[in-house]
Amino acid sequence: MKKDLVMIVGIGVPVAILMVAIGGGGHSSFDFEPEDKTTTEQPKQTQSSSSQSSSSSITQSSYSSQDCSGNARCIIGKVTEIIDGDTIKVDSKSIRFALSSAPELNESGGADARKFIEGLCSVGSDVLVDEDDKQTGGSYGRIIGVIYCNKVNLNEELLDANLGHLSSGFCSTSEFENHSWAQKHGCMTSSVTDLGVSIQETQNDCDLSYPDFCIPSISPDLDCKDISQKRFTVLAPDPHRFDGDKDGIGCES
Repeated sequence: MKKDLVMIVGIGVPVAILMVAIGGGGHSSFDFEPEDKTTTEQPKQTQSSSSQSSSSSITQSSYSSQDCSGNARCIIGKVTEIIDGDTIKVDSKSIRFALSSAPELNESGGADARKFIEGLCSVGSDVLVDEDDKQTGGSYGRIIGVIYCNKVNLNEELLDANLGHLSSGFCSTSEFENHSWAQKHGCMTSSVTDLGVSIQETQNDCDLSYPDFCIPSISPDLDCKDISQKRFTVLAPDPHRFDGDKDGIGCES
């Protein structure tokens, strides 16, 4: 009996010592290390995700300030509203197209011009605005400049589509007077009338919209008051908009 008791005690003491060493609850300190590791790594994962998101947003725009000419403001932002065919908002700033003008929304062609610009440059698009160095005072609270969106010049596109006209009266007061698109649509160093040249005397490269006499294809934007001819044939696209009522006869009154 004594021998059995000694054996039980002899076995029980080492077991008790082992239990104490383990921690009494059956878990060693090593069992808690994965939980501690998870806790410390979680914030790093969040920071990494945040850094990637921030880095992505910085590289979204393909424009840089070096894409602007002159010394006036160079604005890179997103379109927040299309006002009409020649005015949009970029980061809530109103931007008026330099030299290019579209009809008002309540006028013929106004809604088409707005829809056209919206198709080229929808809300949310990245844009670059090159402010006109010679018109930094703006117009009615709007910044005046050339707007680039989706790699196209919106000022030029509006004119090329015959949905607007070039405001030739502002050529001499615009930084963009000598840019190719402005020259193409009528910004010349001197207007036809300034040169003292009769429209009928200029026979080279006549605009096919006016077959009864010759108006140069590259000429300033003209109104009926600028020419002596009345009630003449007008064909599409009528870049000078002599035929306001679209009946094929220009400058009827």
